[in-house]
Amino acid sequence: MQTVTIPVPAGVKGLIFDLDGTIIDSMPLHFKAYNHSLVPWDITYPHDVFLSRGGIPTRDTMHMIGEENGITDFDVEAALRRKREYVDINLHEITLIEPMMNIIRAYHGKLPMAVGTGSNRETVTRMFKMFGLGDYFEHVVTATDVSQFKPHPETFLRCAELIGIDPIDCVVYEDGKPGMVAAETAGMQVVDVTQYL
Repeated sequence: MQTVTIPVPAGVKGLIFDLDGTIIDSMPLHFKAYNHSLVPWDITYPHDVFLSRGGIPTRDTMHMIGEENGITDFDVEAALRRKREYVDINLHEITLIEPMMNIIRAYHGKLPMAVGTGSNRETVTRMFKMFGLGDYFEHVVTATDVSQFKPHPETFLRCAELIGIDPIDCVVYEDGKPGMVAAETAGMQVVDVTQYL
């Protein structure tokens, strides 16, 4: 089995990580959960559209889905409940992405690190407990903590502020296009982890 090595750019002083699809392999579960949540409205969520919206909070995505499908009576709150319930029941399906964990373990205590995610605080707390990620990350910025979401740079700028590193000296590890745009807009280096995983 080939060993996957994800680069750490030379000279960086702070590491910032997306969570879903970057540290935790949760995207397949979330994709299934979206489609489960949309059954009452007979909507199928295309996989390519799902991937293009990585890092955008679920509530915002649900509003987009309702508008795209022209459903005037789309109940976003009911769809959110169905998605959360599906994820809760099937949370055992998610796993750590080991090549990313190798970086996190190697740089823990050597460079300041933070997580910047589009998931809400409650979900993040649950996943952190599952995998002991709190042992590695003191600073986590979730969708609950910001007013503007990826592709806006607020999430990653807050991360840089919390770890006390200038944005230009930070690198962001991301799998989603909105997050990559957010990192670039923040003036940070970006590693597209999908090129390695």
